[in-house]
Amino acid sequence: MAKRSLWLFISATILGGIGFALYSVWPTLFPRVIAVAPLVPDCNLRQGACTGHLPEGGKVMFEIEPRSIPLLLPLTLEVRIQDHEATSVEVDFAGTDMNMGYNRVRLNAVGPGTWRGQAILPVCVRNRMTWEAKVLLATDLGLMAAPFRFDTFSPAARD
Repeated sequence: MAKRSLWLFISATILGGIGFALYSVWPTLFPRVIAVAPLVPDCNLRQGACTGHLPEGGKVMFEIEPRSIPLLLPLTLEVRIQDHEATSVEVDFAGTDMNMGYNRVRLNAVGPGTWRGQAILPVCVRNRMTWEAKVLLATDLGLMAAPFRFDTFSPAARD
């Protein structure tokens, strides 16, 4: 009977720890967003910066250099914000039809309304991968997001 009680206590402690860990990281993994810009259908980040328009007003311009968007090499990300002030800016990369894991980068303020940072995209098993870069703006009003889509190509697909 004592062994059974001990195992129940250990199990409950482990489950409680797992529950607490999930509760703690949930806002980081799935932040509550108060406004989302519509996806820009004609955005081509290989040609230059794209601009998203937030529903409450304001613009988010997003740019990736080099424009070829190579895999496994450093990319420079730049975000410019108009008509809003952000306390922090992050870019969350996600595969549109394949889970590529957690891939979020915090950018640094480099001037009024301008944020910059670096990211590296992983290689996918597919020759062509469609990504969504969601720019996350932490503002005094709450978290706002602007999604931008682009494709990457494996080095073998380019040959």
